[in-house]
Amino acid sequence: MNLYIKAGIYALILLGIIVLCILARYEELPEGLEDTGISGAIYRAASFVYTKYIRRKRTLEVSKIKNDLNTLTPTNKGEEQAAEYYIKKIGLSIVIISAGCILAIFLALKSSHEEILDSHTGLSRSGYGGVTKTQNLVATDESGEEIGTYNVTVEARKYTDEELTSMQKELASRMEKIILADNNSLEEVHSDLNLVNSIEGYPFKIQWTSDQYRILGFTGEVRNDEVPDAGIQVNLTAKYTAQDLTFEQKFSVWVYPRILSKEEAKDAYMQELIEEGSTNSASGVYQTLPDEFNDQHIIWKKNIQDNSMLLMIMVLIIGVLFYFIKDEQLKTSIKDREEEMIRDYSQIISKLVLYLGAGMTLRGIFEKLCIDYEKSLKAGQPKRFAYEEIRVMVNELRAGESESRAYEMFGLRCRSQPYTRLVNLLSQNLKKGNSSLLPLLKQEATKASEERLNIARKAGEKVTTKLLAPMMLMLGIVMVIIMYPAFTSF
Repeated sequence: MNLYIKAGIYALILLGIIVLCILARYEELPEGLEDTGISGAIYRAASFVYTKYIRRKRTLEVSKIKNDLNTLTPTNKGEEQAAEYYIKKIGLSIVIISAGCILAIFLALKSSHEEILDSHTGLSRSGYGGVTKTQNLVATDESGEEIGTYNVTVEARKYTDEELTSMQKELASRMEKIILADNNSLEEVHSDLNLVNSIEGYPFKIQWTSDQYRILGFTGEVRNDEVPDAGIQVNLTAKYTAQDLTFEQKFSVWVYPRILSKEEAKDAYMQELIEEGSTNSASGVYQTLPDEFNDQHIIWKKNIQDNSMLLMIMVLIIGVLFYFIKDEQLKTSIKDREEEMIRDYSQIISKLVLYLGAGMTLRGIFEKLCIDYEKSLKAGQPKRFAYEEIRVMVNELRAGESESRAYEMFGLRCRSQPYTRLVNLLSQNLKKGNSSLLPLLKQEATKASEERLNIARKAGEKVTTKLLAPMMLMLGIVMVIIMYPAFTSF
């Protein structure tokens, strides 16, 4: 896909977000959200999405979220809580996607800025005796049609004749081992040879010729199924070329020529043109590049990889994931609340039994629990969900609510089976009197203690399961430590 088309797609996504912000400019936000600047615009856009689509078409999901939020933070503003929750998580997704669009546009435009090279000045060489560099280039004709992509080797500048002769002798002594590749010797070749065109650290261009191209090509490809059992002797010649000097070295090998396709022949011809330009400009500061190919003028460009599409896809995925992660976090919070309330249930029942046995009324007991909890908060103790619900219930009683209604609402807010049992006992007490409540609460306290022990036992089992993987890893390490000396001693 054209880089400008990609940039246009990213720009359209960003433009869509901007249009959404404009359409939502008159949206009203909940009191807890910032209503000015960029944050306000993003929140209003998120509010527009929530109001027009989510709240209308996903009413069951919104209702469940509202109940969960009200459970975590009891308030009479459930609708505002749900709206603020959705607006924040939609707004976060909008920010992530907008930032990704901007980065993707910048990356796409940067990739489209291709550097056109002058074929005469070409590529800068390293100094005398320096390293050989490789540059990936794209060749196009005057009409912009791509001829091909090529790795152009830029060698170091010129050596003296004495240095070249010495280096060629050194390289010739190593060449047999280099071209063997996976074969044991040149007298028994069973796999492709490594007929290199150059060796790192040496300035030579190496050209290979053989007297039987049906068996061995200049690339070193061997066809074993064409070779008879007795073998075929092939004379292979390596021609080392550097500057104005040429050296030859002969080998005897089993070879098979590779039939080049039209595309491969084109690339080979282009590579020859590149090497010819390299040889002709070896003493210059720059390596020249071919001007023409099949009577067409060549325009050379650096091959730049564009990763903007990958970035955009990743950003879109992350933006969507953040939207759903918020729901998972809410579910986790609800589960943690339920576990905490169950842990506190045994303590609450024990206090009810104690104070009721001392002659206090139920209302007075809950008043005392509320006062003690508020004192603990002032002392720096953390909030506890069960006692928060008790405080809400006490405030309802202080406001004139009947005990039966306050107990009923307390049970509904707790959303836990043990507290539902407690509310049933309290409701029966209001109808039958205090005579039977204390024995029932004592039985409930015993049951609550057993449930607490079961919860603690399950928590311990979970910890043991989590420790299983580290223990297995430690066992593996110990086995390696014990067995390694035994194996190395043989």
